[in-house]
Amino acid sequence: MVKNMSKPLVKEETRKVLTINDNCQCRIKPKLIRDVKTEAILVFARTALERFFLKIEKENIAFDEDKRVEQFYQTLQSMLNDLQAYVVNVDYLMQLMQYAKAYPKSMELKQLAKYEEPLILYYDAMAKKVEKEFVDQKTAIPEFIVLCVLSNWFLEDEKSTSLFQFIQKYDFLELIDLFEEYIHTKSPEQKKYLLQMHKISFSITETLKKTKYKFNTQRVSKKRKR
Repeated sequence: MVKNMSKPLVKEETRKVLTINDNCQCRIKPKLIRDVKTEAILVFARTALERFFLKIEKENIAFDEDKRVEQFYQTLQSMLNDLQAYVVNVDYLMQLMQYAKAYPKSMELKQLAKYEEPLILYYDAMAKKVEKEFVDQKTAIPEFIVLCVLSNWFLEDEKSTSLFQFIQKYDFLELIDLFEEYIHTKSPEQKKYLLQMHKISFSITETLKKTKYKFNTQRVSKKRKR
């Protein structure tokens, strides 16, 4: 875990501060680059679920009075609560990049932006893939895509959950089956959309797997110079 940043990284007179505390109280930050891809998957999941539930709240959308639906969305809300506790969202990453550009002389911001660079790259690759796939946003089922992406990553690709142990609480296949069963009985015309979500989630995880972070190979150590 990384320590909470209590000291603002932007000067007092700007009246704006950038702290992890505001975005994630108990962040789990991987030390190995291979685990940063798993972090990126979880950042993707948190961001998508936050936007989904915010839309539900703003538009005052009522769910069908079905116990399956109630169970499904209660579990998703619990998952979001865990993600918010341990993983940052894209808003933090975007704010960091904006501040780093606005205050180029801040070494702390510069170092933090560099530290987060792999995570930003991986998330951006997934976001661009989603944007390309969903020309028509009306066909998207974000909550279902999140489950499919998580299932592909942790179950199909057998990525470790040892660092993010809270993920072990959730049975993605059971949740996917629950959602599909409900859709098939209540909205059979949406079956084709579920198949589309499966395909897109697979392309998202494949995009992430193929994305490479290039380290700065041009840096020469002082020992080599001597």
